[in-house]
Amino acid sequence: MSYITMAMHFLGGLGLFLYGVNVTSDGLQKIAANRLKSILASLTKKPWAASLFGIVMTVALQSSTATTVMIVEFVNSGFMSLTQALGVVLGSAVGTSIVIQLISFPILNFSLFLLFIGFILLLIVRTPLTKSIGQAFIGFGCIFVGMSFLSGAFAGLKTSPLVGDFLTQLGVIPLLGIIVSILITTLLQSSAAFLAILISLSTNGLLTIEAIIPLVMGAHIGGTMTTLFSSLSSERTDAVRVAVANSIYRIAAAIILLPFFKYVALFVQWTTADFPRQVANTHLFSAIFMVVLFLPLNKYLTRALLKWVPQRKREERQQLIYLSRSALELPEVALNQVRQEIRWLGNRILENMFQLLPRLIFTGDTKVIAELERTEREVDWHYEELSKFIKDLYRRDLTREQIVASHSYQLIIKELEYLADSLVVMARLGGRIHSEKMTIHDDDIDRMGELYILVSENFLTLLPLLNRGEKDLAEKIFANQERIIESYNLIQNGVVCGMQKGAGNSVSVDADEVQKAILDLDNWFYKINEHIVRIAKTLQNG
Repeated sequence: MSYITMAMHFLGGLGLFLYGVNVTSDGLQKIAANRLKSILASLTKKPWAASLFGIVMTVALQSSTATTVMIVEFVNSGFMSLTQALGVVLGSAVGTSIVIQLISFPILNFSLFLLFIGFILLLIVRTPLTKSIGQAFIGFGCIFVGMSFLSGAFAGLKTSPLVGDFLTQLGVIPLLGIIVSILITTLLQSSAAFLAILISLSTNGLLTIEAIIPLVMGAHIGGTMTTLFSSLSSERTDAVRVAVANSIYRIAAAIILLPFFKYVALFVQWTTADFPRQVANTHLFSAIFMVVLFLPLNKYLTRALLKWVPQRKREERQQLIYLSRSALELPEVALNQVRQEIRWLGNRILENMFQLLPRLIFTGDTKVIAELERTEREVDWHYEELSKFIKDLYRRDLTREQIVASHSYQLIIKELEYLADSLVVMARLGGRIHSEKMTIHDDDIDRMGELYILVSENFLTLLPLLNRGEKDLAEKIFANQERIIESYNLIQNGVVCGMQKGAGNSVSVDADEVQKAILDLDNWFYKINEHIVRIAKTLQNG
C-alpha cells in the first residue's frame, strides 16, 4: 500500500469515526437529553450518585466535553452544587471508558447490520423516536467502519523500522509518551478519536503495553485541554472551576501513577492479552482510579477552587448573562439558557422600567426618562443577541419539541422588546405632560393608578411563569385581563364624557389636550397588557 493510499485511508477513517460519534451523539441527545434533568434530581444527592450520573450522561452524549458543558449549565441554574458537579466530572471519565470499551471489540459485521437497521428506522419508519434511534444506529455503524479504515491504514506500517522505534521510545520514556499524547489529543480536540487511533495501532501490533499506558494517560489530560482553554475566556466562573478541576484530576492521576506504570502494565496484561482491549482497559482502570481517589476529596477541592478561582466581577457593559456558545452543541441546554436569559430580561424591564414609570407619570420625576431609555437600548441589544443565538440553534438538528420551544422563545423576546418600547413612549408622554404643566384631575390619576396596579399584577405573574412555566399562572393572567378591560373602558368613558362636557382643567394648554394625553396613557397601558397576555399564551401553548 502506498503512503498516499495509507494517508487517504487514515483521513477517511478518522473522518468517518468523528462523523459517527457526532451523529450518534445527536441521536442519543434527542432520546435522552430531555430526561436528564428529571433524572438529575434523584441521582446527584450523594457524591457516588453524581459520578453515576456523569457515567450515564457521557455514554448518552458520547462526549465528556458535552457533559462538562451541561453540568456547568446545571451549576449556573442551581440544579446542582459545585461539589456535585465535580462528582459528575469524575464519572464522565468512566463514561468515556465505556464508549472506548465498545469500540475496542471487533464487531464490524454487527455494526454494518446496525447501519441497515438505522437506515430503515430513519428513512422508512420515520416517527420522531425511530428517527432518533435510526440516527444513533447509523452513527454507531460509521464509528466501526471508520475504525476498520484506520486499522487498514496502519497495516502497512508494520514493516517500517522508524515507526516501530519511535513507538517503542514512547514506552521507554513514559513522560515523552504522555506529552506526545497530550499534544495530539489537543490537536484532534477529541480523546475518543486519539484512542481510536491507539486501538487501530495496537490492532496491527504497533504498540506495546509499555507505550499504551503513558499514551492513554496523556489522552486523559489532552481531552480536557480544549474545555480548559475555552473556559479561560468565559464570563461564567463556574465553567472555569469545573474545567480546572477536570484537568487537575487527570494531571494528578498521571503524576501519581507515573512511578508505577510498570505495575499498571502487568495488571492490564493480566486482564487481557488482546492489545486493543489493553488500550480500553487501561483507560477504564485509570478512570476508576481517579473516581476512587478523588471522589472523597471533592469537598476540599471545591473549597480550594472557590478560593483560587474567585467570582469574576461583571464589567459595566452589555453582556449576556446566561448564554454560552458552547451550549449550542446541546440544544436542550441552549434552550434552557435562552429561557434563563429571557427571565432575566423580564426582571430587568420590571425593575428598571415598569417600577420607575409611576415616579414619572404620577409625581413628575422626569429624571427617570434617561434610565428608561438606557434600559430600552439594553433590551434591544439583548433581543438582537438572543435572536442570533436562536438562529444559530435552528441550524442544529433539533427535535420537533425543541423547534417549537425555539420559535416560542423568539416570539416572547419580540414581545418583551415591544413592551420596553411601549414603556419608553409612555415615559416620554408623561414627561411632556409635566413639562407643559398639564393638570390632571385626581379622579383621573386614581383611575390610571388602578389600571397600573392591575397591569403590574399581570407582569408580576408573568415573571414566575417565565421561570417555572406553570400553566395555572397563565390562567391567572387571562382572568385578570377581564378586570383590566373593565378598568380601561371606565377610563375611556370618563375621558370621553369629560371632553363632551368641556371638563378638564389646564394651566398652559387646552383641556382637550389633557384628556387626549390621558387617553394615550390609557391606551399604552392596555397595549402593554396585550404584550403580557400574548407571552402568557405563547408559554401556555409551548
